[in-house]
Parts: sequence; structure tokens; C-alpha cells
Amino acid sequence: MLSASSAPVVASADTVIEVCDVRTRFGTAVVHDGVSLGVRRGEIFALAGASGCGKSTLLREIILLQRPESGSIRVFGKDVIGLSDEEALPLRRHWGVMFERGALFGALTVAENVGLPLREHTRLGDRFIDEIAAVKIALTGLPPSAGARHPAELSGGMRKRAALARAIALDPSLLFLDEPTAGLDPLSASGFDDLVRHLKDLLGLTILMITHDLDLLWRVADRVAFMVDGRIAGVGTMQELAGSELPLIREYFHGPRGRGAREQAWKRR
Repeated sequence: MLSASSAPVVASADTVIEVCDVRTRFGTAVVHDGVSLGVRRGEIFALAGASGCGKSTLLREIILLQRPESGSIRVFGKDVIGLSDEEALPLRRHWGVMFERGALFGALTVAENVGLPLREHTRLGDRFIDEIAAVKIALTGLPPSAGARHPAELSGGMRKRAALARAIALDPSLLFLDEPTAGLDPLSASGFDDLVRHLKDLLGLTILMITHDLDLLWRVADRVAFMVDGRIAGVGTMQELAGSELPLIREYFHGPRGRGAREQAWKRR
């Protein structure tokens, strides 16, 4: 059911992420004005909204790269605000992050990039790590030859898949995707949509993704939170949000691109 930002987040054993009344400001600029949401175990939850509404900032706060002014954020039932790097390490081992631009190390091959989290966080031998990296690369649809190549030698779509392979290297139960289809051509973006859903089902992932890609939202997301001016204007399925009477939500979902994405989603079904 569509819910407004004033609705409380009901915590349960099936809630993996709980964001409660988060407020963030940079100087006099208010980024978050009482953001609350909950991500359920096993779902693909999307955070959508216009550029600059605070989506990526909230992601950085959840993964401990930034600290809000007030409020609380719980991941796997643990309050993450204020944790030291040492205290956060056990949590970070259970989640993977794919950043918008990939954040791959240019001096390393794809296989070395994917194997890096395993070398940092496990005591596995090099040969075993190389074998695991090859499996992760294959899971994202890249050919085996991609492992020996450097990021600069790959297309944009292949770099996205390589970054995703690294994000799942440690077999996380929680996956964060920051604008996963940004900059991709329609064919590559469509293939990535299918890959996200496939990996979610195959690996039993809970996924929180930040996106403004309407095709991705219609095809992949189980629930969507729509942000407007630092607040959550509504939470629900895409069908529920598309039926909202709030002007800003209607404008977003019923514009030319929104209508086109919705029609394509119905055709696929």
C-alpha cells in the first residue's frame, strides 16, 4: 500500500535496513528532512526521485561513508551511526556495494579487482581466490577472457558487470546498487535489469538500489520510495506510485518517459 513519509517504520525480524527520522544538512542546505523507510529481507527496494533530492547521500549514510545530523540507521538490527571502522567491519563483510562509476582500480585486471575483497577480508589462498573471482565474473555474464583485461579495455556495460562481480565477491546477503544503469545504452541497460533480478533470485539477495531509470524501476523493483525535497513522498509498488494523486509523483511517472517505461513493462508481462 502507498504510504507517506509520516508513517512510522515498523521494525521486524524481516527488516534488513531501518532508517528513522534522518536529518542531514550541508551548511544551510537541508538534504534530508526526517527521512524514514524500511527495507525487507529478500526484496529489491528502490530509492527514486529527481537529481539532487538526496538519494545518493542517504546511501552513503547507510554504508557509513557519511554521517547524518540526527536520526537513526539500523542495518541487520545494529545501529550503524557512530560505529568506528573496526566496529563496522563485521557488517561490511555482509554487504556489497556497486558504485555509480564502478570505482574499479585501473591498474588492476578485472580478476584482480574482483579478488581484492577476498584478499583483504579472508585467509584464502591465491589460487582459490582466483577461482572464486572467475565464478563471480561468470555470474555477471562476462566472458572468461574479461578477467585478464583492465577496466579501460572494457565497454561501459562490461565495467558495470565487473563492478557488480566485485560487489558480490564476499557472498553478501545485502547488495547496494548506485545508479546501476546510468550511462548505458538501452540494450545494455535492459540486459543489466535482467541480471539484477536473476542474481537476486539465485543468491537470495536483499537489494537497495538508487536510480532514476524508469525502465529499471518498472522491470525490477518490488517496492519504491520516492524522494522529494529531502522527504519520502510515498512508498509502494510501481503500480501504487503511478496511481498517486500527489502532483510531483504524477509528473514523474506520467510524463512521456514514464508512460513509455510503463507500457514496455506491461508488454513484457
